[in-house]
Amino acid sequence: MQEIERRRLLQGIAAAGTIGLAGCGGGGGNGDGSSDGNGGTGGDGGGTGDTQTANGGGSGSSPIQITLRERDDPMAAYAPAFNEGHDDIEVKASIQPPEEKYRSLISEINAGNAPEVVGLDVIYLPRFVELGALADLGPLYNEMGHDDYFDPLFPDFTTWNDTIHGLPFWIDCSVYVYNKAHFEEAGLDPESPPETFQEFLDASRAIKENTDYTPLALNLAGSGSLGLELFFFMPHVWAGGGKLFNEEMTESLIDQQPAIDALKFFKTMYEEDLSTDPTSNDTWTLPPFINQSTSMAFSAGYISHIADQAPEVWENMGTAMFPKPEGGTQSSFLGGNAVVIPEQIKQQSPEKFEAAKEFIRWSQSEDGMRTTVEDIGYLPPRQSGLETDYVEEQSHLYDEFTRAMEQGHAPPMHPKIIQMQDPLNGALARALLGEQTPEEALSQAKSEIDSILQQG
Repeated sequence: MQEIERRRLLQGIAAAGTIGLAGCGGGGGNGDGSSDGNGGTGGDGGGTGDTQTANGGGSGSSPIQITLRERDDPMAAYAPAFNEGHDDIEVKASIQPPEEKYRSLISEINAGNAPEVVGLDVIYLPRFVELGALADLGPLYNEMGHDDYFDPLFPDFTTWNDTIHGLPFWIDCSVYVYNKAHFEEAGLDPESPPETFQEFLDASRAIKENTDYTPLALNLAGSGSLGLELFFFMPHVWAGGGKLFNEEMTESLIDQQPAIDALKFFKTMYEEDLSTDPTSNDTWTLPPFINQSTSMAFSAGYISHIADQAPEVWENMGTAMFPKPEGGTQSSFLGGNAVVIPEQIKQQSPEKFEAAKEFIRWSQSEDGMRTTVEDIGYLPPRQSGLETDYVEEQSHLYDEFTRAMEQGHAPPMHPKIIQMQDPLNGALARALLGEQTPEEALSQAKSEIDSILQQG
């Protein structure tokens, strides 16, 4: 790994700040110790410093100790869950907010003392692979032989340059939640949530005209919400067959009709006061839904906390995939973390490398995935992870998440994807605020993203 490249990555992460959460997953705080579940976008700050959790270890000889680096407090639950069934390995969970996590990870790699296992935000996978920082996990994947991973997770959560460097760890996906009681009050069918752009607009208008609620809690393009433009906007583009850039990663396609149509949909929502301010710097959309000031909210897979915070909302809640244009296919953004092992662990300590691989085996097992769903609140990478009594009991909510996992898209994967968020975010804001037409704003975004792609 060349030193100049290390420094550039560190500088890029420092400059990105919370942008690094963009692509994927993580709860983030709501100011009440809870998590919002907006896909970790714009403020994935569940961790409040570096906390350590340890449990397990058998009697007699000391267990091999390894560290799991993660980015949200709930992920600390992986350590005791794993340790309970392993006497010879003890996992300690090191939880750091993302902006600190990736800075410290680079420093630790440079110093030769990286953590043995890392939950890596999937958008960082290409960059860390390019720097030679991640071990090849292809043999481990082949050895496990699981054949029920959700298709959209491969290869983007796992592979770069034809080599598997990670496996899907925990997943979130973008959907919307809605209050069935509000729908009934507005004269809408609570069992048939809107599926198209036009249906969504019509339902929102009915809520505005017949109730005292704001139809939708939405954030899309505030300066504090970098990442939501991928998590919430891109599924509406994918639904119309659009893309952020071409397969060769040489040209942006964000100025094409599917993106224009999606932006016009959101512009109508904003101009008719059918949503909260999508350009607000407040990144969290679930609080107004939880306090019932809105009837719907764009959100992610992390919703279980609503049952504790607002049981009356939980009892009346439905979930649905994002709307689509006529003739399109509903889609979702699949975010979250891949589980990886730094290459230096493989080189420095075969014993700890084997222990780290055992943790990954467990994370992909029934017990590991149950921990992901029931204890942590996110979605598992394999279909069998959703075939549990817990999920069956909440099938009216999780069925839509299962469909989103099947029809969704992993983040647009490029080593410089974080740099592309700012041009897109700015374009959405300018169009929504009326400073440019959707066509003009997205044309400018394309030009700026093209420049990033051409930098190589």
